[in-house]
Amino acid sequence: MRATFADFAIDPPRFGNATARYAKCRPDRDRLAIGAGASVELDFALDRDELPEQLTLTLIARVSPLGESLGCAPIDITVNGHAVIEQFTVPGGARPREVAFAVPGEALVAGANTLYVRGCDEARGLLWLYRITVEPSRICARTHLMAEEQRAEAAVWAYRTEWRAPGSAAWRPAPRLLVHLDRGEGSLPVRLAWRGQDGAEASIGFQPAMTEFYGHRRAADGTLTEYRGALEGRSPLRDSALEEVMHRFRTVEGGGAGGRHLGQELRLLIEDGGPPVERVIWGDPSGHSGTVSLLAAEPGPEAEVTDLVTRVRAHSEFTEAGEVAENLLHDSWHKWLGHGDSAWLEFTLRRPAAVGHYVLTSANDVPGRDPRDWTFKGSNDGEHWVDLDFRIEESFAHRHQPRGFTFPARTPYRHYRLEITRNAGEDQIQLSQVRLFTSAPQPKGFIGHYQRAGEAPTGYRGTSVTAAAEPESAAALPRTIEQWRSYLAEYSATILRVADEEELSEVGDEQRAAGWLGFEGADEESVLALEERLGTRLPPSYRAFLGASDGWLNISPFMWRMRTAKAVGWLREADYETWRVIRGGEGDDWDDTAFMDRALLISEEGDAQHWLLDPADVSEDGEWAAYIWASWYPALGDRHASFAELVAEERTGFEDQAAPEVRTARPESAEELVAEGRAQALRGEVRKAMATFEQATVKGSGAGAYLGIILGAFFDISAAHHWIRTGILGNAHVMEAIGMEQLRAEAAPLYLRCAAEEWTGAPGGYLPALGDILPRLPEGVDGVVGAGGVAAGGAATEGDDTAAWMARAAAFAPPALPESRTFQQALDLARALADRGATDQSWAVIEAALPHWHGDSPHRIAPVVLLTDPAFREVITPARARRVVTTPRGEFRE
Repeated sequence: MRATFADFAIDPPRFGNATARYAKCRPDRDRLAIGAGASVELDFALDRDELPEQLTLTLIARVSPLGESLGCAPIDITVNGHAVIEQFTVPGGARPREVAFAVPGEALVAGANTLYVRGCDEARGLLWLYRITVEPSRICARTHLMAEEQRAEAAVWAYRTEWRAPGSAAWRPAPRLLVHLDRGEGSLPVRLAWRGQDGAEASIGFQPAMTEFYGHRRAADGTLTEYRGALEGRSPLRDSALEEVMHRFRTVEGGGAGGRHLGQELRLLIEDGGPPVERVIWGDPSGHSGTVSLLAAEPGPEAEVTDLVTRVRAHSEFTEAGEVAENLLHDSWHKWLGHGDSAWLEFTLRRPAAVGHYVLTSANDVPGRDPRDWTFKGSNDGEHWVDLDFRIEESFAHRHQPRGFTFPARTPYRHYRLEITRNAGEDQIQLSQVRLFTSAPQPKGFIGHYQRAGEAPTGYRGTSVTAAAEPESAAALPRTIEQWRSYLAEYSATILRVADEEELSEVGDEQRAAGWLGFEGADEESVLALEERLGTRLPPSYRAFLGASDGWLNISPFMWRMRTAKAVGWLREADYETWRVIRGGEGDDWDDTAFMDRALLISEEGDAQHWLLDPADVSEDGEWAAYIWASWYPALGDRHASFAELVAEERTGFEDQAAPEVRTARPESAEELVAEGRAQALRGEVRKAMATFEQATVKGSGAGAYLGIILGAFFDISAAHHWIRTGILGNAHVMEAIGMEQLRAEAAPLYLRCAAEEWTGAPGGYLPALGDILPRLPEGVDGVVGAGGVAAGGAATEGDDTAAWMARAAAFAPPALPESRTFQQALDLARALADRGATDQSWAVIEAALPHWHGDSPHRIAPVVLLTDPAFREVITPARARRVVTTPRGEFRE
């Protein structure tokens, strides 16, 4: 039988072996909307020799909501006058549902057949129909598979695997393979191929019930092997550890202008013992196939627990060369090097954590020293160990390559052990870095295509359910009145600072003084009156917006005034002339009539554009889709899931255009980020703190920029002078935020130490960057006149200028910032021990006192004196410097 379908998700609709006739309805962008009394007839042909015993009729459809309640749109379906189903209602919800019906063979005829779908008169909403498919029913052979598929939807399949080299008779054990792939259609894959982030690839085919597979695998280094597996068991998805490593995506199918519709959720897990997958290809028994390429993301700082490590031990290390296990905790070019072709590493955490993902980074040279086989273990007493992850035949394609490994994390442990049983052939083992995480990095989404049997491929994209639920922006979309007030106050401050006078011509003096481009919020009585007039409840984010401000000025560069609650109305009533012009259409391709008839107009005046809400496109949380229509744009603008999302996107566009000016802003949220980052830093959570300070810096915080640079100096002091020069000395708002006293106590001596060690140009050439931070000298001192570099008795020369700066640097004595009594006593003792050459004893005193350190200013996060005092130069090694800032201190000491 030829592929028979009608795809209304494409604009214009696409048909296979079918033609359509409409009554009281027509396709609208990405769907066919069927209301009470409306119908569609689909004519399709069957040859006499292909008349089946039964056909399967499949609909993909959704019922439009009614305000905050589920809609009701029952339908009748007949084929050639024979009733297939009567008064059937597609289950309500925010996403399209797939429903299937059996069409008996006696209802079919050779030649032309007519499928009739009609909206019942009782309908109180619209049935949004995306697709109709007619295909032969697969019975008998499919019965067992369908039962398996139903069970498979809620299971992860685990396989015991083996591989062997071409020409070899011996199979070798390989890592366990976990598989779950569900598009919400209840279909098992028969073919599966994937590629890992390291370039390794595999392609396999399954037996009908997925009890075995056979295929091939190409490793990251190009080694080709045969690959087979046998089903070991199935684990339920309710297993929380498996849920953590499962990728879940909200999907959109289709392509072309407006030709997309929401698809079923895609659940995907392929764990083959290597790095996370980046591309997956599959096919099912019906001949459907799909391809997705994942948009990878780094694990967030909140998931990393490397900073909790207080001790690292190794079976051996090269102490003389500084290639010690401590180096593994830090992002640098240093490494750990051990003797032999096997080794172990143990990591002790400050408190137990459930590690479920770890990253190993290869070292700088000799690939033969790379680990090849290992077991990752956990323990709470350091003596009794539990195997957590097992890897064999692993490899690193290049030097300093990070590779991540994921396993289900069930139990928090305080000790973790990497037991390397084999390396790549040399008599030494090495790594550059080890990082520990509670969870694996989750892809942000995917792009790809999906192809049904006998049809052309269509676009297929997805967004991570986690990413969709937790926006990346520092501030989530506003939904309450208080959230809108805070959001709009911040936005107002930005606009008032960077917009020109022409753009602000409508803004009054009172609004400028208040820093608020809005008005007094509409009271509940006014909002209820609007809803009564419209006959429906407003979507939550727009309703709260009116409560925060009844109208608004300059909400975007092209939208100058938003309507008040009294002026909001249906487009066809609130602005009849515009509705008439738009509804009249502009060209043969214009087909937004139905949308314009129901659109709610919320904007008052703009650059030939209107902001519209769609009451027929409602999400599960009651939000209405939002659009911009502009006369200078050829069609309706992009769909936004809510009014809040539309405002946020317009704000982002405005801030991107005015980026240099916007970044000098100092909104309250930046101050909150600085406070959060300081707390993280004092808890020893350095990577989280660095990420938070970076967010604050982007928002224009000088304190955030300064603290991030100071914290970074403890991790890599060799580059600190570059960061200080560009990030602190080159930014007036940073220096203003910190103050001259602290700059002279911390930033200046740190800069002088690092720059003097690295500078290869003329002597003292790095000094002018300090400017007035270095004190001026009295006239006549060493022949120098003030700070100008003019020698006594003559004009300035380049050499004289350098001498002046060097004289100022030589006379500079950094002020001592106040320390707590306990820590100051420890510093004095440690300094005395260091003077006698007892560097280890000096460090022991400092380490014991670190928890008692606390800053007297919100802009102090660590004892920088340990880096700047020459007495501690031999005491504070790079590893010890990092230990300083990973130790909880002050009010956060443990």
